[in-house]
Amino acid sequence: MFRINTTDPSLNSYYYPILLLIFVIFILLELLILAIKNQLDLKIDNNNNNTLFSNVSYSITFIKNKNSLKIRYLVCYIFARAAMWAKAPYLYTLFATVHKFSMAEISNLYLIDAVAAFIFGPITGQLADIYGRRFFCHIYNLSIILNLLLRMAGTKPLAYASQIITGLGAGLINTTFEAWVVAEAKKDFGVYELERDKFLKKLFRTANILDAAMSILISGICAIIYSEFGIYAPFWISIVLSALAIITSAILWGENKPMANTKDSPWKQFSDACLEFKKTEVLCIGLIEGIVMAVLNIFLFSWTPILKTSTKGGINVGFIFTCMVLTMIIGTKSYEVVVVNLGCDYYLSITASCFIEFLLFMIVYYEESFFIRLINIALINGIQGFYNPLNSIIKSKILKEKYRALLMNIFRIPLNLYVIFILFVIKYMEPLSIAFLAGLMCFLSFLIGLYLYFWKITTKKGIKNVVEKGFIFSGNEDAKKISLNNLNSNEEENKSDEEEKLTENLNPNETETKREEEQNLLSKPNL
Repeated sequence: MFRINTTDPSLNSYYYPILLLIFVIFILLELLILAIKNQLDLKIDNNNNNTLFSNVSYSITFIKNKNSLKIRYLVCYIFARAAMWAKAPYLYTLFATVHKFSMAEISNLYLIDAVAAFIFGPITGQLADIYGRRFFCHIYNLSIILNLLLRMAGTKPLAYASQIITGLGAGLINTTFEAWVVAEAKKDFGVYELERDKFLKKLFRTANILDAAMSILISGICAIIYSEFGIYAPFWISIVLSALAIITSAILWGENKPMANTKDSPWKQFSDACLEFKKTEVLCIGLIEGIVMAVLNIFLFSWTPILKTSTKGGINVGFIFTCMVLTMIIGTKSYEVVVVNLGCDYYLSITASCFIEFLLFMIVYYEESFFIRLINIALINGIQGFYNPLNSIIKSKILKEKYRALLMNIFRIPLNLYVIFILFVIKYMEPLSIAFLAGLMCFLSFLIGLYLYFWKITTKKGIKNVVEKGFIFSGNEDAKKISLNNLNSNEEENKSDEEEKLTENLNPNETETKREEEQNLLSKPNL
């Protein structure tokens, strides 16, 4: 008989009402998205896959290239993410049971991982811009295969070596894949700037939802296989998935390496990239990302002990993880409502998400109820589902293309420093103290976001969120008439060096004629 339990979190039935509530919220969000589209009268041609404007005619080749890019990216990216989900829950068990590491030694292993990521992150990012982002996506997947083989050897020295390799490739999954698809989108979409932005907004949303869904699917499959075949089985699944990621990307992806032809020294390239942080948008978004990702890692360290100390009985980690993943999907659907359909300001949206996350951590710290803490911890994960695609679309617009992978890895330096700090002090801190510290960091990111938003208002600079209809524009014709310069002043800085040199060599009359031609091209009703 189906019974609901409201007192014992160790039982599956305790979580049924929570899962039902999440399902109801999901349905309501879907209905809200449908209502918004109907209210705004968005008549989208399904043949154009709803990332193009409805009354602009496009070539068949252009539409095919756009749809192909989405499929090619998602297939390879999801294979790589699935490989990560397959191995992640079993690393601690492998270290404790096969290698017989103590708790202190396991902490040292994670510390080695963080230090290696701190050292090698900017280096691998710079090399990816020079030698190719697809190539370094292969490097990431090869690092997964190699470090798992070393770990399964069962010897402690090789386990330490595997952690160095893990740190070397740690940032690539979150930087190089994204850098590759943004560069390919810029190449495929050309002058169709508004269409490209719309495409990337929906692509990052889809990737986040598929990643969350894949985490549940792969975790369930690996749990069954682990119980049947033992500790090594999930790692072999991860190796197979990494190999599939390499094969599919080698077949489906082209290469982009924007710094391949530069004659500058590596140090000059690095110093030039760091000059980008003089831009208010790049500096603020980089700081916010570093803080938010550090908070996410603190969250991973602390949520299990926090919930365990909130009840006298046990907890069902599997159901809690399912709730967290489902709320991440809810967060991503909220991003679709707020950012994709309503066109709310990027900086206001990211600032609000940081403030809400701060409030949630404070509730976790001050509230002792297991149920309320569980709900808030799940909502924190939901905020991550909102933040991830939002942050990706912002970076696609503000980062200079030739330094993109390098800058994205520099963004991760505060994250790695903070993880190193936490690993040193975690044995001296209570889990709730870590949650409180995470809340303070969210408040700091909120203040940075608030500064960025008011900077945009006062200076009239910064990127804009362009939608077909909504709070920004009154109709399709308005959106189509937005010029490149009015849409995003930073996009001009993302032109290649060759284009900049060509413009400089033109005389004033030729330059003015070229600008008039570009403006006429952008204002044409049929491109």
